[in-house]
Amino acid sequence: MYHYFGDASHADPEQLFVSEEAFAAQLRYLQRSGWRALTLDEYLAALDGAPTPRRSYLVTIDDGHESAVHVAAPALQAAGVPSVLFVCPDRMGGRAEWTAAYSGERLAPAEELKGLPDLGMELGVHSADHTRMVGMDDATLRVHVTDARDQLEATTGVRARAFAYPYGTHDPAARAAVAGAGYDVAFAVAREQGRFAVDRVFVRSGDSMLRFRFKLSTAYRVISRVGGRAWRLRHAVRGLGARLRKATSGRFAAAVRRLTDIVVSGAALVALAIPMLLIAAAIRLEDGGPALFRQQRVGMRRRPFEMLKFRTMAPGGDDRALRELIARELRGEDTVVDGSSKLHRDPRVTRVGRLLRRTSLDELPQLINVLRGDMTLVGPRPCLEWEAEMFPAEYQARFDVPPGLTGLWQVSGRSALGTLDMLRLDVRYVEQRTLARDLEILVRTVPSLLGGGGAR
Repeated sequence: MYHYFGDASHADPEQLFVSEEAFAAQLRYLQRSGWRALTLDEYLAALDGAPTPRRSYLVTIDDGHESAVHVAAPALQAAGVPSVLFVCPDRMGGRAEWTAAYSGERLAPAEELKGLPDLGMELGVHSADHTRMVGMDDATLRVHVTDARDQLEATTGVRARAFAYPYGTHDPAARAAVAGAGYDVAFAVAREQGRFAVDRVFVRSGDSMLRFRFKLSTAYRVISRVGGRAWRLRHAVRGLGARLRKATSGRFAAAVRRLTDIVVSGAALVALAIPMLLIAAAIRLEDGGPALFRQQRVGMRRRPFEMLKFRTMAPGGDDRALRELIARELRGEDTVVDGSSKLHRDPRVTRVGRLLRRTSLDELPQLINVLRGDMTLVGPRPCLEWEAEMFPAEYQARFDVPPGLTGLWQVSGRSALGTLDMLRLDVRYVEQRTLARDLEILVRTVPSLLGGGGAR
């Protein structure tokens, strides 16, 4: 199972982008090693008991990304390898909006998908819009299983025979719906449940050729299936491993982060002293108010601290509109206006403040907070006390680490992302937090700032 192909234009946290070179090398290895590529018809016959070479495989590709059309399809045709591409009919020609890290990725339009069967790439359904298929009622299942197939056929002329569950997730109701709709087979990931939840091997961009070869082995499939069925044991083992790694490396990483915070913030304050004085003067000249804005924010373990910023609003502003906006976002309402989820044309923002916000220069005084130890260079955004009270319980892990001057949210779209998106990114960062990850985010912050980075 593959997802995207070519070189990622941004961070690839899920390792979805398999390079053209790696993909070509994997196909060459399969051919040299005597592996037999199956068509979907041959694969279905094998499920029904037809004799099949021991070393045989079916290539499947999820999501319907544009690279499947422009990169994978020509490479597979040249190698004489058939495949199945699973698409989300409601998302064709749109973007992969179901995950923040890849929300800008373009999906192939129906016009481009029409010609793929002639190249040996059959089309299948990947639900209507990539929604996780667990706990759905009958009407919702019909939308993602039956209606999605009808829509795919109406727009491309292809009648789908195969289904793939988004995220590999399914339950008895989902499997029954796919079987009842007349699909010939359905695929998942490491959750074998017979013909309508066949497990697959996930090929990632980080797979070396040695690991790719191991993934083709019987041992890997046994491990994958056992792991898929015994998920509680798997998560317990992972949790134990994480605690052990944290115990041995946590203090060292914390010391490195604190030393880096002191050196970088101290050097930056010295280097930016004159520009910061000029900014302070501009703020004072506009309306005579104070240059610095001091506000109580919530830090690590929900401890309050005084955060510093350059003032961008007129003194005495009312935050009722902001409270209502965030409440709507946390209810799941769409609050995006003109590409931004921030308050639209906030009347409290001054002319100088608008420029400072667009360039993120208003946040420079937070270097003092970093030097003090209230904040760190990379971490979740420091939130207001009333915001913290509104956040759902499942996102409280964001308070397990210090708030940051920059973070995963800042380099993933900022004001283009809503509060729930920010919270999801915060929790993902906490779960994947490493020194290497912090360095990556710091490097990505520079072009994000230079390009506006979604700031408002």
